[in-house]
Amino acid sequence: MTKRLQVYEGDGIVVTFDPNVCIHSAVCLRTLPTVFDVAKQRWIQVEGAEPDAIVAAVAQCPSGALQTVRLGQAKPRAAEAPTGPVEVTPRPNGPLLVRGPIRVTKENGDVVEKASCSLCRCGATGNAPFCDGSHNRIGFKSPS
Repeated sequence: MTKRLQVYEGDGIVVTFDPNVCIHSAVCLRTLPTVFDVAKQRWIQVEGAEPDAIVAAVAQCPSGALQTVRLGQAKPRAAEAPTGPVEVTPRPNGPLLVRGPIRVTKENGDVVEKASCSLCRCGATGNAPFCDGSHNRIGFKSPS
């Protein structure tokens, strides 16, 4: 079941969160706890920091689930478009983290372009080929 995109708007910035691709790394919570706090009903509080700090925190999201739009810009971005080579890093007991200018063609033919994403390696995701954090639920262990 696909979960809806969450949108949080503040002064000069919009933060979007796609729960379908979040791997629950908690990087956002550790990086900027004044903005990202799952203990609050509205877990993203864009008024908790300056837009530049929010953009910097979102740029560290390994899955690309968080993105930002500066008001007046055309489309969301997780970070400045990468220009270097694509990097793929296996996460222990988790997905493959992919950073770089990537284009993914899903099984149904949909094409997704991203600056970063997490690809499932456990096979349990409900959002193939992207990781949705199911590896935690099933207790996936990386091959040795």
